[in-house]
Amino acid sequence: MPEYDPLKKFGGKEGADWRYFAQDFMEHRQPHWMSIYYQCSVAAQRPDITSVLEFGGGRDVTRTLMRHIGLDYTSVDAIDRFYPDVVSTIDDFPFDGKTYDMVCSFQCLEHNPYENVPGMLKHMARFSGKYVYISVPYSGAWFGLSWTLRIPFRSWSKTITFTADGLGGRAIDSRPFHQLPKEAQFAKHWWEVGRPGLPKKRFIRMAETAMDMRLIDMMHNPHMPHHLFLLFSRP
Repeated sequence: MPEYDPLKKFGGKEGADWRYFAQDFMEHRQPHWMSIYYQCSVAAQRPDITSVLEFGGGRDVTRTLMRHIGLDYTSVDAIDRFYPDVVSTIDDFPFDGKTYDMVCSFQCLEHNPYENVPGMLKHMARFSGKYVYISVPYSGAWFGLSWTLRIPFRSWSKTITFTADGLGGRAIDSRPFHQLPKEAQFAKHWWEVGRPGLPKKRFIRMAETAMDMRLIDMMHNPHMPHHLFLLFSRP
């Protein structure tokens, strides 16, 4: 196997690809890094997960960490610029009978019209032998509190996050893809959980029905509650 050389892979530090992938290390993205922890923690902590299929792998950070801890990991992305193992959309990825312990997709589904999401989740579930794990944008209101106390021989830390569906939220540009400015075409959110009309309960009920699975865990990134994580399991 040839030696991995990211400088060649991304065209050097002056290249557009390098600058794009280096965005994860910008100061304003610090809260996003906790989401990387949540993306990997389920597979790392559950002994019954040894194989993972991820749709929308993006910048490869999750792949690098999951393979580092010894998981059999396969990435699928529609954009070959991300160097996935397989170039495909969720809908077009062929089912050949192989299943994985966990199928996941993080901050990806919202880039599709909501009416398409049940079918996408149903197709994802076909590849899962045990779990489907997703994160979606949450645009309700939230309040977070984090504190740490350390004295000799003792320390305490606690983070609490409160959320409320339906209280405002960011406006979503629903214009057709080709009418969007170029810089917004791949950042488009068709929907977000927590906005009026799409509370968590409604989204979870839709997902459970589409996949014939049940929700077993739900969490927010406490440093960026906009990222909502949902873990579903076979009944």
